[in-house]
Amino acid sequence: MKAIRKSDGKVIEVEPQRFIEQDGSMYAPSELDFNVEESEEVTFDGWVARDRLNNALFLHDEKPYRSFSGYQTDGKEDEWRSDTCPPYPIDYDSFPSLTWESEPHEVSITIKSKKQ
Repeated sequence: MKAIRKSDGKVIEVEPQRFIEQDGSMYAPSELDFNVEESEEVTFDGWVARDRLNNALFLHDEKPYRSFSGYQTDGKEDEWRSDTCPPYPIDYDSFPSLTWESEPHEVSITIKSKKQ
């Protein structure tokens, strides 16, 4: 059963009657709102960083670190890398103030299904 955690507004899945989340967290009924509209929505938490190579912008699942791709001939670091999953490319025009020199930005990106 879906419920909204009142403390942060996040939609969670809880067991009916016991109000236990899949990770074992327990909630009192007063901590949850059960008026959840069924919609398809996914939120990704991660880090956005812009590579020096091609100014490409990527979403990483953990905080990335500067690395050398091997494509540059000057031998300098030119990409952000994380060790868990490949980064997901996002639109170049997103986060225009983010440059190679910037530190990665922590973000939450929500994707919602369009209602018909």
